[in-house]
Amino acid sequence: MPMVEFKILEKRPDSIKFIVSGVDVPFANALRRTILSEVPTFAVDEVEFLENDSALFDEIIAHRLAMIPLMTPHERFSLDALELDDYTVTLSLEAEGPGMVYSGDLKSSDEDVKPANPNIPIVKLAEGQRLTFNAYARLGRGKDHAKWQPGFVYYKYLTKIHVSKDVPDWEELKELAERRGLPVEESDEEIVITTIKAFYLPRKFEEHIGKGIREEIVPGSFVFTVETNGELPVEEIVSIALKILMRKSDRFINELHKLAD
Repeated sequence: MPMVEFKILEKRPDSIKFIVSGVDVPFANALRRTILSEVPTFAVDEVEFLENDSALFDEIIAHRLAMIPLMTPHERFSLDALELDDYTVTLSLEAEGPGMVYSGDLKSSDEDVKPANPNIPIVKLAEGQRLTFNAYARLGRGKDHAKWQPGFVYYKYLTKIHVSKDVPDWEELKELAERRGLPVEESDEEIVITTIKAFYLPRKFEEHIGKGIREEIVPGSFVFTVETNGELPVEEIVSIALKILMRKSDRFINELHKLAD
């Protein structure tokens, strides 16, 4: 069985791109689904309105509050556990118009659990309008509601595009790939472009596909891109998802052993 390897291609404050090798499609898709549906975060789950004179109904404001990403202190909670901690954070607001109410106006009972972005607009209050409520945030998973998804993830096959130097204007493809930041290997007969990101051939080269231009899928290798909404550091999202996968696999194996006994 090949050894699983990770290679980070690009790391930004809110995203990471990496290659995972030595795995198959079911594992790659399991990792994607676990990131989206199993990694827990805090989100508003219930709102108690005390006063609302704004132009929006309570339900609309409650929905907006639920979709505000809340910072989730991963060092304080066992986010890779299969059972979630029963912990509630209160986010309160007392505002009066005129003016816009932003996510940064929410007062949290836990300084570690607060909006990841303080500039998200909630509602605009006119002169004399008031808005007072208590919002209760809890840990949850994306499989129960999208408000608990920690971010976005997608993957593609890692491929190599072989371009023969017999193809007219092959230099144009080399220049285009280098501008895209793609690795290009060159020999006497061909150039090989490694598609660590999407690469589309100009229409003028389509007639050479399958002849002077062929695409090779690198077996067992996938390029992942993970983006965070701000609740968790992006590298923690991947780490927690892998731990959850291992815990679920262990539980499944234990259940099989019980059946065998």
